[in-house]
Amino acid sequence: MDFAAMWGPFDGAPFDEVFVEFGVDMNEYKRRLFARLTDPDRAGLIDPALRSRLIDYSVHPTGTTQRPHR
Repeated sequence: MDFAAMWGPFDGAPFDEVFVEFGVDMNEYKRRLFARLTDPDRAGLIDPALRSRLIDYSVHPTGTTQRPHR
């Protein structure tokens, strides 16, 4: 949550930051984020406005789902 909230003002984290932090591609990152945001045991612990923004972010597709070329 903290990572997603930190990158929120920038329209989300870039792929390379997600990969370095979590070791997954953007689709998996967003899937996991959505799962956490919609978990009934955690939903009430997150500011409703932030939760809504992050859910919107997590369900919109991204253009970068591949690993960057080395």
